[in-house]
Amino acid sequence: MFCEPLSSGVPALRLSAPYDSRCERNSGIMHSTRGLISVVALSAISMAILWLMNIPLGVPGEWTWERISSTDVEAEVVLGAVQSLIAGVVYILVAWLGSRRIANCSRTELAAWLLGMASVGFGWMLAVQESPPSGWRMSKAAFVLYYPGSSGYFHKARYEMPNTDKFLHDYEDLMAEGDVLHVGTHPPGLFLLYRKLINEIEQRPALAEFIANTATQSVTEAFDIVDTNLRRAGKELTTADRAVIWLVTSLTQACCVLAVVPIFLLMRQSHGRATSWQAAAFWPLLPALAIFIPKSDVLFVLPAALLTWTWLSAARRQSFLLGAVAGAIGWAGLFCSLAFLPVGLIAFAASLLATVSKVEDESDANFTLTSTIRKLVLPVSLWKPIFGGIVAVGGLTLAVSMLCEMNLLNVWVHNYHNHAGFYAKFTRTVWKWWLVNPLELIFAVGVPVCFLLGRSAVRRLTNWRAILQHPLLVSFLTVWTLLWLSGKNSGEAARLWNPLLPALLVVAAGGLTANNDSPSSDVPDEDSRGEREWLLLLSCQAAVCAATVIRVSGFDF
Repeated sequence: MFCEPLSSGVPALRLSAPYDSRCERNSGIMHSTRGLISVVALSAISMAILWLMNIPLGVPGEWTWERISSTDVEAEVVLGAVQSLIAGVVYILVAWLGSRRIANCSRTELAAWLLGMASVGFGWMLAVQESPPSGWRMSKAAFVLYYPGSSGYFHKARYEMPNTDKFLHDYEDLMAEGDVLHVGTHPPGLFLLYRKLINEIEQRPALAEFIANTATQSVTEAFDIVDTNLRRAGKELTTADRAVIWLVTSLTQACCVLAVVPIFLLMRQSHGRATSWQAAAFWPLLPALAIFIPKSDVLFVLPAALLTWTWLSAARRQSFLLGAVAGAIGWAGLFCSLAFLPVGLIAFAASLLATVSKVEDESDANFTLTSTIRKLVLPVSLWKPIFGGIVAVGGLTLAVSMLCEMNLLNVWVHNYHNHAGFYAKFTRTVWKWWLVNPLELIFAVGVPVCFLLGRSAVRRLTNWRAILQHPLLVSFLTVWTLLWLSGKNSGEAARLWNPLLPALLVVAAGGLTANNDSPSSDVPDEDSRGEREWLLLLSCQAAVCAATVIRVSGFDF
């Protein structure tokens, strides 16, 4: 799994050209220092905006994120900040120790370090979510997943689909009803996942008891509140219900932190181990991830990262099999949410641009705009993975249609129209969201990572010929810009864009150090300035993450 860059005779598609900073090293030190000072200052300003100002987080009257009140709970806020500080120091220490070992260790040790980062990242995310005042901690999971107003998947699976076969058979008609919220805008995958978990847990009372007892105190207290409310209506929240909700929450967070593995592997396609490790270390520190657990948008980050890595690996290897695997991952994602469409588009566009970049390298003297267009239209090197992807997606779609008597293509069309219908029912002023969404992204991702993204773009996109040398960066920026300008994410963009964050972090890593290493380089950067810069940015990112999670709620209870 933890493969190294290709060394065979097959010409590999290059997802990002190594950055040569030798000419910039001396003159760039001052600029880098000023940039880091700016990052620290902007990070402080972003936290001040959240904590000391009442600037709306969104567009008033249309959609705003709620600030968590801290007026009467100063002691809880202080304790939460101390808890986050301790967890952040532990996480950064592990990341730093790993950076000292990662360059020359064996693949087994490499795998252990990556899983170790994911494990410590899990602990960090748990700690930071338990840091807000009481009522806003992990307790959110019980309310978000149980009540249909926040998601609806558990509620429908628990009470409205005792017969899975009938549910799938009637699903197209259900979508045709035009619901513009959670049910009508999603394919059936998440409903089936919840129904399967409910069936399995209900049949194993001892397992249900064990899982429910592992929930945090704040979650258990929230379960008791839900149960009290239900008993007034003659119902109850069973032990199995508690176990399923907590299991989904834990699985969502586990999938989230495990995304460091495909992120690292994506980085390895264009960077050495040291830079790849440093970039992946930022992942658990992105505020949007902790804020929106246990929403499915966070669950999707792992398959989104796997889809991108698998497809680009298929393109580099010209592999039918990997293309089919990528197609299967993409189909599974689309069976749950149309959010995987832009993810797949980013990966596919990057492979096309990488094909053009390879052709340019092979015949630079004869490189013309005509040849570029021809290679984009006829990507010969991508025929095998494209065919594999078509076979997987087409075969799975046909199988579902035959076995479940459900036209999945029509379901996807209904989902798309229902999503568009949301904006017909809930008015949004598009031009206002054109202004707000980039700012929202900065708060959702964090100033340090946004700084890296900006510096990566400035370094690498200096002219049109350089654009072709960094296909993943170009494809990500293009697709994100189209999403932004389309107005399809007018409100809640910080949550909806979660599946795009793995690709964002990978392309942002191009701005990480002054000496980005090549894929074949396993020698640590001899310039300690690069490590100090990384540790400073990582520390700022942890501080911004904790300050944002403690202050901002992704849900309105």
